[in-house]
Amino acid sequence: MHEPLVQLWIWGAAIFSDPRFAAAVPAFLVSWMIGNRNTALVCAVIAFCTIKLIIWSSSIPFDGAYQIPVEGAAGIGAGMALMGVHGIQDRVNQLDLKNILQAIAQSIADAIRGKK
Repeated sequence: MHEPLVQLWIWGAAIFSDPRFAAAVPAFLVSWMIGNRNTALVCAVIAFCTIKLIIWSSSIPFDGAYQIPVEGAAGIGAGMALMGVHGIQDRVNQLDLKNILQAIAQSIADAIRGKK
């Protein structure tokens, strides 16, 4: 029984050697545990897609010797779930987009008519 468990652990850990998965899984889990079940998958996809951008912006080569540790990627993914993605969602829900779009359209119309 010991050998199949070891093989299962090795297989499961191999998935997390990629920083994209190491960021996406904690982002999904933290988002799910917070209670944002509708956006948990979106948060995981954002973490999966942006972790390479974060690595690039921190001057760490993509495939170099200074690759971001998977623990760091997991922390970034969880941080995205806690602060970034769901904070943005709350701000968007607070906006009254209809009135904002009407104000923009009114400003454009006033500019065309020559009013200030």
